[in-house]
Amino acid sequence: MTATRDDPSQHDATRRWTWRICLWTLTLSVPAALLAAVLSGHEQALSVLLGALLGALNFLSLARAAIRSLGQTAATGRATPLLAILRWPATALATAAILWYMPGRPEGLVAGVFIALLGLAATALQLQPADDPDPPDR
Repeated sequence: MTATRDDPSQHDATRRWTWRICLWTLTLSVPAALLAAVLSGHEQALSVLLGALLGALNFLSLARAAIRSLGQTAATGRATPLLAILRWPATALATAAILWYMPGRPEGLVAGVFIALLGLAATALQLQPADDPDPPDR
């Protein structure tokens, strides 16, 4: 049985991934932004939050495109890479826009994107299926 675009289990999985990535990214970025505000000021904290937002949006877009592409590949036998090609210039333009308005705080942007990556990794580890128990020794 192949998954199609209208498969409810695919929508549920996408929703579950989206929710958990956002939750983990928010959980990790708010304390990091508070720490950055105490140590380096509100500009650094805002830069961390904007980097986390940019990273989370990029990872969510990538995850949705991968799920959609896999479903379309299974249904038609080929994938459409157009959205994947447009994602990188859009991310680069968003990064340039953030750095244009905050030229002195690129490290906060990088820290925020790294926090979003940690949120994605935490979600992947949490949703990973449990390993089968080891077989008994004979």
